[in-house]
Amino acid sequence: MSSVVLQQCVRAQIAVNRLAEDLRERMREQAGQTTVEWLVIMVGLVALAGVLAASNIWTTVANALGDAFKTLIENVKDKAP
Repeated sequence: MSSVVLQQCVRAQIAVNRLAEDLRERMREQAGQTTVEWLVIMVGLVALAGVLAASNIWTTVANALGDAFKTLIENVKDKAP
């Protein structure tokens, strides 16, 4: 009976080693792909920021935020005792 247990233990160890090797190989293959994906995302974000800057939307957003904060502060100040 102990030889059966030993045989099963060896088979399990071999299976775990093969799984680990397969996972390492997959990680190596996909490492470059992840870099390319991040690069594409960053280029897209830079392009979006450029379009927004060219359309002068940042000024509009900044003014809207400033007005919102000003209104909020005035509302709090009016309700203060």
